[in-house]
Amino acid sequence: MGALMQLWWMPLMLSAAVTAVGLWLLLSRLSQFALDTPNHRSLHEVPVPRTGGWAILGGVSVGILVAGVDFSAGAAIAFFLLLAVSLADDLRSLSARFRFVAQISSVTLLSISLEPELSHWLLWIPLVVTGVWVVNLYNFMDGMDGFAGSMSAIGFGALGLICLREEAGELAGICFLLAASSVVFLYYNWPQARIFMGDAGSTVIGLAVFAVSTAGWQRGVFDLVVPLLIFLPFWLDATLTLLARGAKGERWWEPHRQHLYQRAALKLGVKTALFLEMTVMLCTSAAALLLVIFGLV
Repeated sequence: MGALMQLWWMPLMLSAAVTAVGLWLLLSRLSQFALDTPNHRSLHEVPVPRTGGWAILGGVSVGILVAGVDFSAGAAIAFFLLLAVSLADDLRSLSARFRFVAQISSVTLLSISLEPELSHWLLWIPLVVTGVWVVNLYNFMDGMDGFAGSMSAIGFGALGLICLREEAGELAGICFLLAASSVVFLYYNWPQARIFMGDAGSTVIGLAVFAVSTAGWQRGVFDLVVPLLIFLPFWLDATLTLLARGAKGERWWEPHRQHLYQRAALKLGVKTALFLEMTVMLCTSAAALLLVIFGLV
């Protein structure tokens, strides 16, 4: 652990600093840029810039570069493609079909870089479907102040601790970079939020969840049940809600206020709903840590 901290303390500090400076600049210089205007499906009441993800990703990118993480060309292109399309969507709404094609392409490129020797081509189908779903569910669940940022901070923090325990230093470092930048973002995203993560942040962080989970599983660092349990508050809510919408013949990809967290926010208030959700996040993350510590997974 001491060796890891000596290697990663500078990237972590720089990542947090770049994120903080980026958020300050976005709020002070570009506060009227890429505004999320509230509508009847929103939980906020005034226009809020949806550029916070730019600062998070900028901070994490600097940390990764300083740490000298060796990314394959396929993985780099996958993240850049999804980021470019999501940035465009933040600035000017793109069609769902175009975004979906970009997501499939990004996940496929990333999957090839992570699993180049997968035994049968049919196994690519569930892998890519899972990756696209994780990208979308993170986007769907980014609809309440502090919610996606808390899941990122707690989720990547827990995964980082597990990777650290299993001596997967580079994977742990990446997780801690994402967690650190998310904590800084939460300062400005806490209710009442001054800035949102936006599609650029939520989709790319969703892709990072898929990448870290797949890489950790492939390398034998943890069982797949670990990230499934840690991020359960996101994927379970999104899956159950959208299956119910699909069963009713509704367009599941369109914005709505039917997620469990949205119903809780409307009934109890955003802060109360957020604290309840964070309690669940901490419990599922603690459960995953205990399963690993006691060798049950």
